[in-house]
Amino acid sequence: METNASRFISSYNIIDKTLRDIYNLKPNLTFSDVIRKVASVNSVIKKYEDDLVDYGRLRNAIVHRNISGAVIAEPHDDVVLKLESIARLIATPPRALDYKVVNRKVFTIDGNEKMRNIFVEMFKSGYSNIPVYRSNTLLGVISRKMLVEAIGQVEFNKKSLEEFLDKPVIEALSLESFSDHYEVVPSNITIDSLLYMFQQNRKLSTVIITKSGNYTEQPLGIVVTADTIDMQTILDNY
Repeated sequence: METNASRFISSYNIIDKTLRDIYNLKPNLTFSDVIRKVASVNSVIKKYEDDLVDYGRLRNAIVHRNISGAVIAEPHDDVVLKLESIARLIATPPRALDYKVVNRKVFTIDGNEKMRNIFVEMFKSGYSNIPVYRSNTLLGVISRKMLVEAIGQVEFNKKSLEEFLDKPVIEALSLESFSDHYEVVPSNITIDSLLYMFQQNRKLSTVIITKSGNYTEQPLGIVVTADTIDMQTILDNY
């Protein structure tokens, strides 16, 4: 039967090796240095940063044996379980497409569609973010906020709302000016990576998942800001 100390060391080694391999870190870095460094680019490590640094100190106490060979420190059950959970998240992170947090029924529109039809479709579908395609290539993502701003601009400039509504999407909206509001990622994207993307870019509202993260590929799923709560819950329970 494994002791708490052996289970703890096993999880510690998994985390240490995995992080060094993923981020190509120098072998002379201490575990604490690794954690502090990776915390800036990994949402899981960022969340448990201080705990992991403390666990690094505990690990040093565990592996330091006295003359009789007995372990100086034996971790508590809760500590071992927590470290094992973190090790699973780091070594085998949950893939986003394996969970219902990703909406696989991606509603899209053609860039040549008239604006008035976009309003109707957005109302009917209930979606707040709709990808725009032309010739199987993603042009951008329309959001409710974008539409409100566009109408406000039309009214402010005293332009014809009817003319605006009859324009194709690609003529009526400047999609490229909202390019920082969406991202396209490959199908192997993990939940922790998605969370990190939303944390780093506060303007990000939509992430579209395709086979290899290419703009010319059909969407396999879509994730929006509102899904971050569910994603965090998945990580907490993983």
